[in-house]
Amino acid sequence: MVAARDHADHNRNFLFHRTRDNCQILTQEDPYLLLTGPSRAIVIVNPITLEVQLKVKSKTEPEKDEPLAFDISNHHQTYFMEKVIYGPSFCRRCNIEFAYASLVPSVEATISTIQVVDGTWPDCFRGRVAAHITSIKEGTVLLLDSRDGAMPISCSTGAIELSRRVVSVNLKGGEVVISVVASRIGGEDAGVVAAQGEVAFRPKRAGTSHGTCELGFCRINVTVAWSLLSTLRDMRLAAEKRVTKK
Repeated sequence: MVAARDHADHNRNFLFHRTRDNCQILTQEDPYLLLTGPSRAIVIVNPITLEVQLKVKSKTEPEKDEPLAFDISNHHQTYFMEKVIYGPSFCRRCNIEFAYASLVPSVEATISTIQVVDGTWPDCFRGRVAAHITSIKEGTVLLLDSRDGAMPISCSTGAIELSRRVVSVNLKGGEVVISVVASRIGGEDAGVVAAQGEVAFRPKRAGTSHGTCELGFCRINVTVAWSLLSTLRDMRLAAEKRVTKK
């Protein structure tokens, strides 16, 4: 697991959380963890704490699993920069690099539903869903990558089960672009893009936004829910109220 703690509630906010029976294979060619979070936006009004606990799965018994990375580190960035920030963490058996961006002011965007309508997703296509934050260079967040497997789509509703749903969007001048890419599985055309579509959303302080992207063989409906984030001023006012009550 990889988790973040901020001053909004100090609880673990899981960025990556997999059980032993649902592990991820890492290679030198593909060393990136497929993140499963966060479950809410991370607030960086004070330094955030990143906690890492990763193990190498034994081929035999759980007792023989070996530690890969155990680390706790603090990261802070309280001003807006139009680029991704890279924070290295050095462990005994590997090095880990975190990439994040600070958006001021920002709102939380939750991709609440992404649904296949007016058609079906072919079994011979893998899928990739990503969110691009236009105000940040390299600001692409991977929401789902089925890799060499079929897309996780509900047979009854057509809903796509994303690996993660929450991103932050700059409230002034930014947009979030949701893209869906279908590519072929196996054969000589493996990895060749067969269709792709995208839909852009302007941020709101509250409420929902709806959009559609066309892939040819189907249409994808996307719903984004918006919510405000706690600010340093909000936390100070809350602290003053607690002091007044005492």
